[in-house]
Amino acid sequence: MKAWILAGALLAAPLLSSAAERAATPAPQGTVARDQQEVLTWLELQSSGRAASANRQSATPAERDRAYQRYLKSYTREIPEYLLQDNDFSTGSK
Repeated sequence: MKAWILAGALLAAPLLSSAAERAATPAPQGTVARDQQEVLTWLELQSSGRAASANRQSATPAERDRAYQRYLKSYTREIPEYLLQDNDFSTGSK
Protein backbone atom coordinates (compact mmCIF):
# COMPACT_ATOMS: atom_id res chain seq x y z
CA MET A 1 0.00 0.00 0.00
CA LYS A 2 2.81 2.41 0.88
CA ALA A 3 4.52 1.61 -2.41
CA TRP A 4 1.41 2.70 -4.34
CA ILE A 5 1.24 5.96 -2.45
CA LEU A 6 4.93 6.61 -3.04
CA ALA A 7 4.61 5.79 -6.75
CA GLY A 8 1.61 8.10 -7.08
CA ALA A 9 3.45 10.92 -5.34
CA LEU A 10 6.48 10.50 -7.59
CA LEU A 11 4.32 10.55 -10.71
CA ALA A 12 2.38 13.63 -9.57
CA ALA A 13 5.45 15.66 -8.51
CA PRO A 14 6.32 17.00 -12.00
CA LEU A 15 2.72 18.04 -12.59
CA LEU A 16 2.53 19.87 -9.28
CA SER A 17 5.84 21.68 -9.80
CA SER A 18 4.85 22.89 -13.28
CA ALA A 19 1.51 24.13 -11.92
CA ALA A 20 3.32 26.02 -9.17
CA GLU A 21 5.68 27.60 -11.71
CA ARG A 22 2.75 28.76 -13.86
CA ALA A 23 1.01 30.25 -10.82
CA ALA A 24 4.15 32.17 -9.85
CA THR A 25 4.66 33.58 -13.35
CA PRO A 26 3.13 37.05 -13.70
CA ALA A 27 0.70 37.76 -16.51
CA PRO A 28 2.19 39.31 -19.64
CA GLN A 29 1.92 43.10 -19.75
CA GLY A 30 -0.37 42.99 -22.79
CA THR A 31 -2.92 40.98 -20.83
CA VAL A 32 -3.13 43.64 -18.12
CA ALA A 33 -3.66 46.41 -20.65
CA ARG A 34 -6.28 44.36 -22.51
CA ASP A 35 -8.10 43.56 -19.26
CA GLN A 36 -8.05 47.20 -18.24
CA GLN A 37 -9.45 48.26 -21.62
CA GLU A 38 -12.20 45.64 -21.34
CA VAL A 39 -13.17 46.91 -17.89
CA LEU A 40 -13.26 50.50 -19.13
CA THR A 41 -15.42 49.43 -22.09
CA TRP A 42 -17.91 47.69 -19.78
CA LEU A 43 -18.03 50.67 -17.43
CA GLU A 44 -18.67 53.07 -20.30
CA LEU A 45 -21.40 50.80 -21.68
CA GLN A 46 -23.03 50.67 -18.25
CA SER A 47 -22.93 54.40 -17.64
CA SER A 48 -24.10 55.32 -21.15
CA GLY A 49 -27.25 53.18 -20.95
CA ARG A 50 -26.83 51.92 -24.54
CA ALA A 51 -27.40 48.32 -23.42
CA ALA A 52 -30.20 49.13 -20.98
CA SER A 53 -33.33 47.02 -20.90
CA ALA A 54 -36.36 48.32 -22.75
CA ASN A 55 -38.52 47.22 -19.80
CA ARG A 56 -38.73 49.90 -17.13
CA GLN A 57 -37.70 48.44 -13.81
CA SER A 58 -39.03 49.99 -10.65
CA ALA A 59 -40.00 49.01 -7.16
CA THR A 60 -43.52 49.26 -5.84
CA PRO A 61 -44.19 51.68 -2.97
CA ALA A 62 -44.46 48.70 -0.60
CA GLU A 63 -41.06 47.37 -1.73
CA ARG A 64 -39.46 50.78 -1.32
CA ASP A 65 -40.96 51.10 2.16
CA ARG A 66 -39.67 47.66 3.24
CA ALA A 67 -36.19 48.49 1.93
CA TYR A 68 -36.20 51.79 3.81
CA GLN A 69 -37.35 50.06 7.00
CA ARG A 70 -34.46 47.55 6.71
CA TYR A 71 -32.09 50.49 6.25
CA LEU A 72 -33.42 52.24 9.35
CA LYS A 73 -33.31 49.01 11.38
CA SER A 74 -29.60 48.65 10.60
CA TYR A 75 -28.98 51.68 12.85
CA THR A 76 -30.58 50.05 15.93
CA ARG A 77 -27.70 47.63 16.54
CA GLU A 78 -24.73 48.59 18.68
CA ILE A 79 -21.42 48.99 16.87
CA PRO A 80 -19.09 46.16 18.02
CA GLU A 81 -16.17 47.27 20.18
CA TYR A 82 -13.56 45.96 17.75
CA LEU A 83 -14.93 48.30 15.08
CA LEU A 84 -14.67 51.27 17.40
CA GLN A 85 -10.90 50.93 17.83
CA ASP A 86 -8.90 53.88 16.56
CA ASN A 87 -7.92 52.57 13.11
CA ASP A 88 -7.20 55.37 10.68
CA PHE A 89 -6.16 53.56 7.50
CA SER A 90 -6.42 56.67 5.31
CA THR A 91 -3.27 58.17 6.82
CA GLY A 92 -1.46 54.88 7.27
CA SER A 93 -1.39 55.08 11.09
CA LYS A 94 -2.96 52.55 13.40
